[in-house]
Amino acid sequence: MSRNAKVAGTMYKVCFCWILVGLAVHCGVAYAQEERRPIGLSVGKDIRVVYQIKDDDWKGGIGRGLHYVQKLVGAYNSLGVAEGDRSIHAVFHGSAGYWMLKDKPYREHKATTTGNPNKQVIEELAKSGVSIELCAQTMKNHGWTAGDILPEVKIVVGAYPRIIDLQMQGYAYIRF
Repeated sequence: MSRNAKVAGTMYKVCFCWILVGLAVHCGVAYAQEERRPIGLSVGKDIRVVYQIKDDDWKGGIGRGLHYVQKLVGAYNSLGVAEGDRSIHAVFHGSAGYWMLKDKPYREHKATTTGNPNKQVIEELAKSGVSIELCAQTMKNHGWTAGDILPEVKIVVGAYPRIIDLQMQGYAYIRF
């Protein structure tokens, strides 16, 4: 057998082995994907969620807590959970309270020339049935009045009493 034939035979064997490895990996990945399907929902009605949002963290240009409330609403929409089958409350206090301000008080609070970047998502969430709520004590601590707050925002007597009340009514608690 010629040297070229031996080299060609060896190359053929190496290529064949790599093809087998590739097929094995591909089949393994396909098998793993088939076996790793997401767990679905077992409850699609009377869903109750309360978010406590107090930290001034940001994601995607808006307050992080708002971002994740928006994602939850989107997830329920994509899963076919109707707005009437869910009740979501977002209770704001502490350092995230200023997210609820109209543009002028927002600019004054942040010493900036831009308006409140959270305004549009708050409006959209309220339209989709989310109750956006702000702690009256947080307002008092900052000297804000009802006129400083976006019209979609409800004022609650206190964040903790409100969250406790909702939990006592069976709401699942999520903290940001």
